This record gives sequence, C-alpha cells and structure tokens, in this order.
Amino acid sequence: MQLRRMGFRFQRLDKLVGIPLTREPSAQEKSVLASELGSTEIHEADFGRVSARSRNLRDSLLGKIPSSLLGALPRSLDIIGDIAITELSPQLDSYSSEVGTGILQVNPNIRLVLKKASDVTGTFRTREFKKIAGFGGTETIHREFGCKYHLNVTSTYFNPRLGNERRRVADQVSANDVVVDMFAGVGPYSILIAKLQRARIYSIDINPSAVDYLKENILSNEVAEYVTPYLGDARVLSMSMLRGTADRVVMNLPSEAESFLDAASLVLRPTGGRLHFYEFAQRGVNLDTLRERFNSVMSSRGRNVKKITECKIVREISPSRIQIAIDALVE
Repeated sequence: MQLRRMGFRFQRLDKLVGIPLTREPSAQEKSVLASELGSTEIHEADFGRVSARSRNLRDSLLGKIPSSLLGALPRSLDIIGDIAITELSPQLDSYSSEVGTGILQVNPNIRLVLKKASDVTGTFRTREFKKIAGFGGTETIHREFGCKYHLNVTSTYFNPRLGNERRRVADQVSANDVVVDMFAGVGPYSILIAKLQRARIYSIDINPSAVDYLKENILSNEVAEYVTPYLGDARVLSMSMLRGTADRVVMNLPSEAESFLDAASLVLRPTGGRLHFYEFAQRGVNLDTLRERFNSVMSSRGRNVKKITECKIVREISPSRIQIAIDALVE
C-alpha cells in the first residue's frame, strides 16, 4: 500500500521537509525510510492540497464565464517564446481577463497572454495587441529546431506555425548554394538554413527593428560566417548589389510576393536556380490554375519555369483563405 498521501504538498517544518503520509508507518516501513532518507521523525501537521491544473481551457473556465460562451473559446494559440497570442470573438471581449488567466493556468510556461487587436498591416507586417493576462514586456526568445530567435511581437513579424515549412525549405538547400532571403524578418529561414547546411545567405528586410533582431540572432546562433544582413527594400537590393548571385530565393511575403518576381528573376543566376514562393489564395482554388499563372508571370519576367516541384497548401489563414507554397526550378 502506498505510504505517501498524494494530492498534498510537501512542506518545510523548521529545518526538516514534511512529507504527507496516508497513515502511521509500520516498524519495517520506518526502517526502510531511515535507510533511504536518513534520520526521520513522525509528526502531525496540516498539509495544503496541490491545486489540480486544468487539462484544457474549457475546464479552467467552467463556472467563471457563462456556459453559453464556452463553445466560443479559442481552440488554438500562437505561442512565441513565453508569450501566447490568441484571437477572441467579440462575444468574449468582456471576459478577456478570465480567458487570459485560464490560458496561463493551462500553460505553465507562458508568462504573458495577448489578444490580437488588428490584422497584420503595413510595410513592416506588424499588428496591434492587447494584454489580457500575465506580466512583462513583448520581447521574447523563441526556440525552433535548435535555433533561438530574439524578437518583439509588436515590432516584428514572426509566425510560429511556419516552423515545419521553414524546415522543409532548409532541408533542400546544399552547402554550395547561395541563398537570398528577400523578406527575412528576424531570420527564421536564414538562420535555420545556415545552421543546418552552412550555405551562404543574404538576408534582407525593410523593417529596422526586424534587422536589429536579425543581427542579434545571427550572433547568438553563431552563424555570422554564413549570414549577411541587409536593411533595405528587397527590390532595390536584389536589382543592384545582389543581381545574378543566387542559386535559391526565398520569398516569404504572401501578400505581395508576386509583385517582387521581377526582382527575384534578376537576383537568380543567369543560368537559373530555384524559387521558394508564397502567396495567399481563396480556399478551394484550383492548384493547376495557380501553377499556370506562376508560369505565365515568370515568362513575362524573362524566365522559363522548367519545373514546379511543389505546389501545396501551407496553412489556413481564415475559413475562406489559405497560404500556398510554390517551389520552382527556373531557367
């Protein structure tokens, strides 16, 4: 029979540690305790119960918000470092604090909960947030595939849901490749490629805050030998100092990447290379239609698409919108 009483905390008694027991130990059990723990004493004491952690957000909010709203609770979170980001329906606005506290209770490694207060907008691809629970600022360190990324969620763009996609692209790169990351942000594509493949990467972003963190991340991940950061417009840099240098171009700017295909065409080597291109599309779109349009656009830019090696849905943006990845071998 188990001797320790479960569900109660250990506690300090003077200079001793008190362990809650279910009953008085037998002489044999006392002998075993003495041999395992050294000197032991039996005393009566009041032990506090361990608070049970709720298994999910719904359980943590039972009785704290109207039961009619439990079905409206968010079913997923974006977790960036020790910050959780959620999206709340308008009907939950007046219970934001309760929801945030519930998220903290279910996720012990989270210190701050933010709710989205705007869409991603502007040249710097940032959004507004509102704090609903927790403490501290909006700067954090996110870890992914052995890399660590310093960033501020309010001044830079970072999507933790693209981790597997970043790894998929990085696994295709060889050490002899020269890669241009046209919209590098804080460096999740560039640094992962450098860590895994030791390829040469030129990383561009127009957001000064993102480039500051990119530089910090290059140093903290010890890839300064491989990654060169640039602050500026990807179109200008691609058409000037980086023209004709790349074996691969990463174009992770789904909202505008098509308008940069002219620059990407020029930054590829004259002999050709590979594009990793992203765009948004309506759910239910015919992927063959997207392939044909991509081929047509590249042709108008003076490049021939020899083969599209991948055309797939990366993630759902909303019930009606998705993100598409196209990998293309270009001549």
